[in-house]
Amino acid sequence: MGEHRQGWAGPAHVWIRSLMPSPPFELQVPLMGALLALLSWLGLDRLARRCRSDGLLRPLLQQCRLSVSVTLLLVPLLGWLFERLDAIGWDLPRDSRELRDLVLTLGVIWTLLRIKDSLLRWLTKQPLTSGNRERRFLIDVFDKLLLSGVLLLGGLQVLRLLGISAVLLLTASGIGAAAVGFGARALVENLLSGVMLYLNRPFVVGDLVELPERRLAGRVRTIGPYYSQLIDGDGRPFFVPNALFSANAIVNASRQKERQLLLQLPLRPQDTAALADLTTTLRAELAGLDGLRPGRPLRVHGQWSDAGPVLRIEAYGDGDLERSLELRQALLLRAAGVIERHGAALAIRPA
Repeated sequence: MGEHRQGWAGPAHVWIRSLMPSPPFELQVPLMGALLALLSWLGLDRLARRCRSDGLLRPLLQQCRLSVSVTLLLVPLLGWLFERLDAIGWDLPRDSRELRDLVLTLGVIWTLLRIKDSLLRWLTKQPLTSGNRERRFLIDVFDKLLLSGVLLLGGLQVLRLLGISAVLLLTASGIGAAAVGFGARALVENLLSGVMLYLNRPFVVGDLVELPERRLAGRVRTIGPYYSQLIDGDGRPFFVPNALFSANAIVNASRQKERQLLLQLPLRPQDTAALADLTTTLRAELAGLDGLRPGRPLRVHGQWSDAGPVLRIEAYGDGDLERSLELRQALLLRAAGVIERHGAALAIRPA
């Protein structure tokens, strides 16, 4: 019986004991890591609460809490686990220091990406209108450059820690690109077109654009490396390959400085005699209307058609679509009031 117990307490018993170390000294590394992660979360949270609610520092600190705490938890925990497995005879390809550097690198990349998202949300919390196109363009470029830089530098660091040569990787990718060159023509064309959109800037995020030849129109939501996203008036998203913007004419309504407002109001045949007084009075009243484009002509005159007289109003307003619609409504209401005061009326004619 004793010999049986002695045999059971052989290598298997040693292996189990190595996996289940006796506290407290052999567990102090992961426990200290957990404590450090908890303290970092509480410290960043408390520091964020002391910052201004409408400032930039508070959201940045709040975004860092999760990534920093998880990184501080995993670095000692994985290092301790690595050493435990190495102690029981596992043949591991690398040492705990390289594993620690890899986890730290991934943690830094994760933290920078979270900071980027928080920073962009803070920059864009003000309404984006047609008056700050440069700001929207710079925010979009900043987003793309920061994301590309973080991923590139982080990826190179991860490859270095894994022992993979970046030169070898670039060479292999070049050979692979040459092998699929003919099949990747559309991909390369869209990628290059995406670059040209940033260089030539025919539109930026938030602009209202139209491709007349393709019967596509909408507001630009994103400009991606392969395609751009448009949102039409019904809220439907359109994902347009960037190559279409290079091969077709683009109408950018957001860059329109002014809009022509043309109203043709048909009158009754018996109102022909009042047409001269109508045009004179209406021209004087419309001259002081808010929203008219300064320096542009205001034309009010009568025309005749087969169905009777027509009151024609030509004015110019701001390039903004919403303000132009408001001005058009004001013109209609002012004209309707003048027509009514002169005893005339709008004619109802078949379409």
